[in-house]
Amino acid sequence: MNKIIALSPTEYKDYKLEYEYITKFYYHLSIKKKKDIKITIKRKKFLKKQEKKFTDFLFQNYIEDPHVFGIFDKKKLIGVIEGSLETWNNRYRIWNFLVDKKYRRDGYGKLLFQHMVEVAKELKARALVLECQSCNDPAIQFYLDRGMHFIGFDTMSYTNKDIEQKEVRLEMGMRLDI
Repeated sequence: MNKIIALSPTEYKDYKLEYEYITKFYYHLSIKKKKDIKITIKRKKFLKKQEKKFTDFLFQNYIEDPHVFGIFDKKKLIGVIEGSLETWNNRYRIWNFLVDKKYRRDGYGKLLFQHMVEVAKELKARALVLECQSCNDPAIQFYLDRGMHFIGFDTMSYTNKDIEQKEVRLEMGMRLDI
């Protein structure tokens, strides 16, 4: 298995990450207000497979003291994870996490994720958290398999119609033993 290497901001600042995934399921969020507020999140199947794409960049200025790690196949960066300690609440946030499509399901994601859990524990973070789109079922299943659970949501993070577009920002997290 390939070695995990720390990536330097000098070399990888603004490195472009091309996210791309195919999903058959999404998590439908329903909020009903009567006397009480009832919130449900239910996994549902799309009528047809959805292909999603978006772009992000490493070492963005809004991330406080980022830690970025990668895995290479020869000289090609095939997997990357970026995180930082949120000092105000002592949680470690994963900001970016991507494994090249050709290398998925080969264990690289598990290695990177576990490495970041260890980094967070070394920094004495009380929890590990991240954001995931409600339509990114493959990622959600991966995180659930790693012991994460839903900790919150934002129904207007991407647009004012996130629920209708089946793309709600889900927050996922796990407590860390420190």
